[in-house]
Amino acid sequence: MPITFSEQFNVPGSVLESTGVFDVILDVDTRVFIDPALLELCTEPEFVGARSKVEGYFSNIITLLRHSKRRGDMYWKQANKRLTFKELSGTCFGYSQNGTGGNAIGAVLRDSILNTIKELMTEGETDPVLFELLGVFQEDIGCDRVSDLITFILSEEILQYTQRVVTLANIPSITVHFGSRQYLTCRNPHNKKPLLLLPSTILSPLPIADDFDDIDRICQENERVRKEINDYFDLDKKNKLHKSQILSLMHSSLSFRSALVTSYKTFPKKSYDFSNDPAGEYAWLAAAREYVSRYPLALNGLPLETIDDVLSIVKEICDRFKSLVEDNGLSKLLYDSTGAPKHESAAQLLFFGIADSYCDANNIDLTKEGNNGRGPVDFKLSRGANDKVVVETKLTSNSQLRHGIEIQLPIYMKQEKTKQAIYLIIDNGHPKALENFISFYNGLDQETKRKISYLIVDATPKLSASKA
Repeated sequence: MPITFSEQFNVPGSVLESTGVFDVILDVDTRVFIDPALLELCTEPEFVGARSKVEGYFSNIITLLRHSKRRGDMYWKQANKRLTFKELSGTCFGYSQNGTGGNAIGAVLRDSILNTIKELMTEGETDPVLFELLGVFQEDIGCDRVSDLITFILSEEILQYTQRVVTLANIPSITVHFGSRQYLTCRNPHNKKPLLLLPSTILSPLPIADDFDDIDRICQENERVRKEINDYFDLDKKNKLHKSQILSLMHSSLSFRSALVTSYKTFPKKSYDFSNDPAGEYAWLAAAREYVSRYPLALNGLPLETIDDVLSIVKEICDRFKSLVEDNGLSKLLYDSTGAPKHESAAQLLFFGIADSYCDANNIDLTKEGNNGRGPVDFKLSRGANDKVVVETKLTSNSQLRHGIEIQLPIYMKQEKTKQAIYLIIDNGHPKALENFISFYNGLDQETKRKISYLIVDATPKLSASKA
């Protein structure tokens, strides 16, 4: 069952408040990243001066590249070395597809980054902030990788901060070594790694994809670029802007390049509101527990002897999720404060939290596997090695609605030798897509429909009773 840092180690609320530590979920990656632009907002003593340290680190790479005459010379190699780092895992943040891990930057990608920066320098751009904007214009780089690099640069600060929090909370500690020094932390019991803690002030939600293929997503990742990009594009007419196009503009237009950099540096900084969680990346766990407590579901009377028994339990949970969304207000968690739908991951995490919580509330003696590493399915319930039922969640706004049941789910079921699956479709206001899906499903062969059933959950916004 998902559990937070404070729950696992009985951390007093006073420690959470006094240190500003992010109460991280230990066994599910939370898609947030260290935003270097927010470092200046952090008042925790370990991070005073962190912003300057990051800027200085990138400035040193710029200086080395300025002296480099050709790729592979001494200065180039030194610049490359500064982008080479041993991953400091243990934050439970980011994009890992296989658990709570992170990403380093490989040799080919490092060389590509240095080449891009060198070209921009040749054209007159030498601001070290270019490294912070890599996720905007550099292929194969997302904010998670930039965050991993920032984590490495600030390793000592993070370890010092973690040591202070662990000591204040009186948590049984372990010793980790970094360089010539050693620090106290605690072990995450779910991945057995030393846990690294961070202040919530410096964290922001990760973009959902690494390839920012539209301007809206770029601006969602970092709204500091929105105003100046709008000066170059009419977003109503051109809302697709690939990284290669942004890089091309940076090469060809000094004014565009300056506008992007200036906008990034001057946009008002504001820490993310994890309480309201408009991106739906964190609040799902508390919401799931609240709803499961308010609307209990009795499952422990069901037999657990066959695959059909497992399927019955999963169907019961899916039906209850449908009821919670349609009749009990859970749908509000699928939209932000403006009424705009959240990304599909918010729905997936919410269903995982509900399903897992109901199993735990009923002491279901089955192997529960959820989307802990943001893997291919959202929930899997197993009885032994062979009796497995998986649930895949999709929004009707997802252009891959048909592809998910036609290609993705069957491939996964074959690989995992899964016998049954439920395709949980959450309708957030796309009736034509839903109609097309039902028509497609009805045309599938009987064996496929026997193995994969679907359930539609109506999550479209409703008028209140007083306005209906």
